[in-house]
Amino acid sequence: MIRDYRVIDFHIHTSTMNQANPQVLDFFKNANKYYMDHFSQEINPEGVIEYLRMEGIEKAVTLAEYNPESSGVVTNEFISSFCAGHDELVPIASIDFQSPVPFGEQARIAVNELGMKGFKFLPSYAYYYPTDQRLYPVYSLAQEMGLPVMFHTGTSIFIGTRVKYADPLILDDVACDFPKLNMLLEHGGRPFWYDRVAWMLLRHANVHVGVAGIPAKHLYNNFKHIEKYSDRFIFGSDWPGIPDIHILAEKIMDLPISREVKEKIFYRNAAGILGLP
Repeated sequence: MIRDYRVIDFHIHTSTMNQANPQVLDFFKNANKYYMDHFSQEINPEGVIEYLRMEGIEKAVTLAEYNPESSGVVTNEFISSFCAGHDELVPIASIDFQSPVPFGEQARIAVNELGMKGFKFLPSYAYYYPTDQRLYPVYSLAQEMGLPVMFHTGTSIFIGTRVKYADPLILDDVACDFPKLNMLLEHGGRPFWYDRVAWMLLRHANVHVGVAGIPAKHLYNNFKHIEKYSDRFIFGSDWPGIPDIHILAEKIMDLPISREVKEKIFYRNAAGILGLP
């Protein structure tokens, strides 16, 4: 625990130097020496769980990705195997746009055969709009099964990403077409679309804000309704993009909001979406 709070990290990556593109590893060399020394060449769930425990994290959502032109490829099969038998890790799938397998079939395989617990999309990393009709069977399956769907919104530092695909306002159509779909708008549209994500939060009861990558001061200043809509903010770190998860968590703990709201952000909201006690 961190200051007596239970914490779920809803946003971590487990790629190694064989899965991440060189520019991503170059970023980690500067941003996270511990990751480079301990995990960049070989990574295992026991080591990650031990690190998370040291950082005060009880469970972590672990993400697949298919972004060969920008960040790299971490397959659904790898994430499924990595998390298998470890309740501390929750596997989240992605969709391979370069595969000939229809997206709906990829989704069914991910859930029914690999045991994945939701989906992550990075439109600006793989160059598609989230309103692509080929994705609608994926959203339909997730809505039917009560699985969360995460979307990268806002900017990225990596060369090869194309920010126009990550405009959160595009997701208005998805939220309208799938009103029971638990949608997480990761990074809150950082930094120049915070207002659009705040509007989406007001407009759609199924929209949540993933706080990974949002500095605590910007979270508080740009989301004025954080207490009113406290059920829809979810903590994440984007590790190993940051070196110390507990420092990020402590900055949120220092915000002038109630303990009840912080408990929701750190644990209860994520647990509810994931079906955890």
